[in-house]
Amino acid sequence: MALVNELARVLGINLLASFAARLPARVGTSIQLMLVVAGSLLPLWPLYRGWVQLQDLLAYAALWMTLSVISTLIRLNTMTRRSPKTPFFALHYSIMIGAFSLVSGAWAVILLFEAGPSGGWFSLIPTACALLLANAWSLADGWFVRGGNRAAKLWQVLLPGYLRFVPVLGATISGAVLILGDAPQSYRLIAAAVLMLIIAGIDITLAVASVRLRPGP
Repeated sequence: MALVNELARVLGINLLASFAARLPARVGTSIQLMLVVAGSLLPLWPLYRGWVQLQDLLAYAALWMTLSVISTLIRLNTMTRRSPKTPFFALHYSIMIGAFSLVSGAWAVILLFEAGPSGGWFSLIPTACALLLANAWSLADGWFVRGGNRAAKLWQVLLPGYLRFVPVLGATISGAVLILGDAPQSYRLIAAAVLMLIIAGIDITLAVASVRLRPGP
């Protein structure tokens, strides 16, 4: 629990929660959706302009998955509707998704160094900040302030992590084949665009679905 509190402090969740508590629920949801769009869809612009390439976005997806794992672990340790199965599934998630995400992240770094960072990689910094803020805001507003931690069931906490891991794993394998196999740049462009569209689709869907986790008046 001490580690969870430290993660929450580092992410600024307590500060964001105090701010979110002053806002109407609809405003909080709108902020969440805007941050999700900024963090997951806007990277398509530098990709379209040729500023970044597949290897850059694989590393970006590894960051996305890392934030997802951290958010899920915080939720698992702060949810109210716990059962005797909760510790087991929390351990299973930590070992399975955490370990595989670490391996995928390591491969993303290897591929980034193999292909070399693109000249415009810095264009992803603002969207990465939006991605970080989207995760922190989701915890602060939807989870703590709006009562998601009291309404969520175990499967609702775990499912997003598994949904996010599947495209990251697939993209890492595909990226390794395309980059190490010297595939044409057009193939890499398509793979990168598909990855970001899937990420955006998952995050937008989860952001909308999270509204249903809020307990009624």
